[in-house]
Amino acid sequence: MPVMPEEAKVESKEGLIAFARYWYELVNYGYETGDVEPVRAVSGPDCTDCNRYFDVVQRGYRDEDWMAGAMIDFRSVHSDYVLTPDGLYQVLIQFTQEPIEFFGPEGAEYGVDPGSDAPVVQILEARFQDEKWVVAQLSSM
Repeated sequence: MPVMPEEAKVESKEGLIAFARYWYELVNYGYETGDVEPVRAVSGPDCTDCNRYFDVVQRGYRDEDWMAGAMIDFRSVHSDYVLTPDGLYQVLIQFTQEPIEFFGPEGAEYGVDPGSDAPVVQILEARFQDEKWVVAQLSSM
């Protein structure tokens, strides 16, 4: 289970970037274990792509099913730390992702999501509320 770095608890550019890295570490933890609750605890209820992630992992670990792969590998993280009109700060994250393999009982293979060898860029939008960062939205570019 990833531990939130102290820097990620600070309302600053460095804190936001540290939080974004931590959030994706939690995502990897969820892929590996099926436990999405740590990600849910630092994500807003209206985050569409967050909710899609929760659905994929929960379906991947339903009953005796399980997943392998899916690990996200950071390439770069950047923020200008400018407040948007919606009161959010944005972070650009570039990463690649391993293929996601889906398995079931007795060696059943359900298929593979190809992941991404080519770098993907996402915008993570967060706000600092109640003394912590929370992901409000996540969008792929």
